[in-house]
Amino acid sequence: MKYIITTLGILALLSCASETEKKVLDDIAEVYNGDVSYSKSFVSNESEKRTSFNVVIKNSAMIDTLAPTVTTSNTALLVYNALTEDEKDAYTDIEVNLINSKKDTVSYYYGMDILAPINHKAKVFRDFSQRIIDKDFDMLDELKNNTNIPKSMAVNIRNGIAAKEKKHGSVKGYYPFGIAEERDEIGKIYQFQSYLEFTDGYKLSYLLVVDATEGKDKIIGYRFFD
Repeated sequence: MKYIITTLGILALLSCASETEKKVLDDIAEVYNGDVSYSKSFVSNESEKRTSFNVVIKNSAMIDTLAPTVTTSNTALLVYNALTEDEKDAYTDIEVNLINSKKDTVSYYYGMDILAPINHKAKVFRDFSQRIIDKDFDMLDELKNNTNIPKSMAVNIRNGIAAKEKKHGSVKGYYPFGIAEERDEIGKIYQFQSYLEFTDGYKLSYLLVVDATEGKDKIIGYRFFD
C-alpha cells in the first residue's frame, strides 16, 4: 500500500518525510494491509504547544477487529522507534487517526516522553521475534524471567515453527500490530502483539508479556495462537 501527504491540525508544516519516516509508513501499511497517510502539524495557543507527526490509517480490515488503543499505541511506537534522535527531538508527540470501514474516526496522540520507556520495554519483544526469524532458538531463554517461565522456551518454539514451516513454507518476517497495557497480580504489564507471516501467506499470531516496572525487562509470559 502507498502513503500520501494530507493536511491535519491547526497548521500543517511544509516538509517532506525523511527516508526513515517513509520506511516506517510503508511498514505500517504492510502490517495493517491498509492505506497510510501522514502530515506534520504545529499547534500553539495559551493551553498547549504541540509539534506532531500525524499518521492516518484507513481501508484496513484489520483495524476493525482491534481496540483502537491497541492499534494506535502500536503505530505510534513503530514511528517512534524508526525516528532518529534528531527527529524524536523535533516532535512533542505522535498522533494516530483511524478510519474504519464504517467511516468512523478515532484519534489518539502519544507524547514522546510516554513512548520512550515503552520503546525500551519493546526491545525484548524485538529480540525475541528476530531470534525466531534467524532461527536462533537456543538464545531465546536468555530473554525470559526464570521465575515466571521456569521451563525452556527454545525446544517448544523450535518444534512449533518447524511444523508450521513444513506446512506453510519459510517464515518471511514478524509484524507487530498491537500493544496493550494491562494489570495483573504483579502490577502493570505490557502485552506486545504480533504475527509471523509464512511464504504461503499464513499468519501465526503471538503475544509477549513484559513487566512494566523499570529495570524488569525480561519476558514473563508468551503465547502463540493457532
